[in-house]
Amino acid sequence: MSAVTTAEKALQRSGSRPLSLSRPALPRLTGFCAALGLLAGAGQARAADWPFEGLWDCEVGVFEFTETTYDPGNAPMEIVDVAPEGDTFTLTFSDNYQLSLAMNPDGTMTWYSPVSGDSFLCRRAP
Repeated sequence: MSAVTTAEKALQRSGSRPLSLSRPALPRLTGFCAALGLLAGAGQARAADWPFEGLWDCEVGVFEFTETTYDPGNAPMEIVDVAPEGDTFTLTFSDNYQLSLAMNPDGTMTWYSPVSGDSFLCRRAP
């Protein structure tokens, strides 16, 4: 006995009718599902701040990180992407410059530029 036949017999015994969608119902259902997906995506937001946000004393100066900017002290740079990988975050800026921030278990942060090779140990600034 095939699975379809078994399912059909179970429906007949229960008195239920199988679900059938008419052609006019499909576009409405598709539109509803698309709208639901858009609403779900629109409501997605980060639940908490990035762990690197705030003021950090990074040996050569105090750096400020917000959700959307990085300010090394001379001019804020717009962050266009944050790529988290475990406790490390790669920030990408509008000019495609990148830097990595590694959150250390002791509460410090390692700032690293793959372009210059510079690396600084950062502590939260008061």
